[in-house]
Amino acid sequence: FRPVPLQQQYVGINEKKLLKQIKLSNEITYEKIVGQEDQNQVLVFVHSRKDTAKTAKALRDLALERNELNFFVQNDSATMEILKEQAGEHVNDSNLKDILPYGIGIHHAGLNKDDRTLWEDLFVSTATLAWGVNLPAHCVIIKGTQIYSPEKGGWTELSSQDVMQMIGRAGRPGYDTKGEGVIITTQNELQFYLSLLNEQLP
Repeated sequence: FRPVPLQQQYVGINEKKLLKQIKLSNEITYEKIVGQEDQNQVLVFVHSRKDTAKTAKALRDLALERNELNFFVQNDSATMEILKEQAGEHVNDSNLKDILPYGIGIHHAGLNKDDRTLWEDLFVSTATLAWGVNLPAHCVIIKGTQIYSPEKGGWTELSSQDVMQMIGRAGRPGYDTKGEGVIITTQNELQFYLSLLNEQLP
């Protein structure tokens, strides 16, 4: 049962070279965020602590480069002043301190408790949030579907359970008439994730 209907989009990336793949997935993520009808809260799930900061900085850099920072926070607004003040006085993590004034936050298990508690309603996060804090957003973007598995000693695809848990965060009861979920994966894996919609998987 979903209190808010879910609209889903699937994006397959054909690029083979890793750096170009990362750049393209960051650009697609950015386009999906600024393409919102209204300025809504968006959660972007990535699959490593390092990638939370890299993705957040890439989104900020694209906004600055395109002069579209207003999609994240209004320039010279009270919100921007509060974020600057909070970043300067209360945030310990250097990456969070760097991006926070731009209306972008990160969340992962490596942040200290004060930083996590203070900023659990921010926008870029890893799967710690999917299984932990009850925090819905209007739109959820899963940026990439491969995670490192220590048991297998290599990269593996997200399970259907993980995907449903993350996408399940889309749509805020009482605020949204629909939630939006976007999965960005490789062209090769696109069919698998589309099958989650249509087939019962074991």
